[in-house]
Amino acid sequence: MSKNKANIALSNLGEVSTSGPLIALRKGINELINRRQKRQAPVSAPNIKVKYKRLLSVIICTANRTELAAAAARSIANQNFDKSLLELIVVNNSTKPFPKELLPPFTTLVTEETQGLSLARNKRAKTANGEYLLFIDDDALATEGLLSAMFSAFENHSASIIGGQIELKLPTPVPSVFLEGKEALWSGYTVPYKSYREVREQYEFPYGACFAVRHSVLDFLGGFSTCFGRCGDDYAGGEETALCFAAKNHGLKIAVEPKARVLHCVSPHRFTKEHIKQTLRAGILTTHRLYLEGYSKVGWTASYIEERIHIIKKELKKLQQSNKELAAYYKECELSAFLELYNTYFKR
Repeated sequence: MSKNKANIALSNLGEVSTSGPLIALRKGINELINRRQKRQAPVSAPNIKVKYKRLLSVIICTANRTELAAAAARSIANQNFDKSLLELIVVNNSTKPFPKELLPPFTTLVTEETQGLSLARNKRAKTANGEYLLFIDDDALATEGLLSAMFSAFENHSASIIGGQIELKLPTPVPSVFLEGKEALWSGYTVPYKSYREVREQYEFPYGACFAVRHSVLDFLGGFSTCFGRCGDDYAGGEETALCFAAKNHGLKIAVEPKARVLHCVSPHRFTKEHIKQTLRAGILTTHRLYLEGYSKVGWTASYIEERIHIIKKELKKLQQSNKELAAYYKECELSAFLELYNTYFKR
């Protein structure tokens, strides 16, 4: 499997190749000014005493995608990992029955008819037996060594949340709307380092298709926030980021284990301009909601948003002059989202 280029790195944030050095510098200065806001001190760390079985519980939530979920479950079952340390749970988040014969024999199949990814995750996490909980998407496939790498990371380090890399599998031929460096719009998460590392900033936080947490910590933090996360066919997300912020605010550690990887097999029908627009919009609005609801301690001010809009307009003009139509479309979507954010929360 060919690896994607790293898309989770500070150097990616400036978009120098798109903006040019002067605009990228202005964007960076705007970020630094915004981050000088007073930060709240973290609350005291929890004293967690609950003990669970020394297991890795893998939880796959799915809604009406039985073939995909079954393939994801088989990729877990086929790992070279001690099965006495593994619990595999598939959550059918649907009113339609799931054919259990498609799943590996030792899989626990449960049904949660009320829609909502965060809700489904929380309900099944409560009944899981493992000390460590690994969530992967139903359209993800475990690469060799995923379970061993994740289990060892928890056993050898003190982090409460550990994420793995998410390699985006592009359809063939590559969709015309795909722009290299924008893999995150399809949940791509790849890092430039090769060994375990603690992370502290929102852009570094792991998410989505390869996300693990200590069971005791998830219980202490109250589970994934049901105010965030996908429900049906919407574009919402942010539940993993909210959990990372909650952990950070309690002084708990968050880390990434690059050796833990999944292959994200996104359906070709998601490579559309509408998906790009809605995903960019959801990401920007969700980032502001994370501040409003107390997860992020540093929020966007009116002056920051105004400056960001001004910068984006300059970037867009430059792209249009260079006839970079696809990159310009991405930038138009970003501009639209920031304008909506400003008009909703800051315009007087």
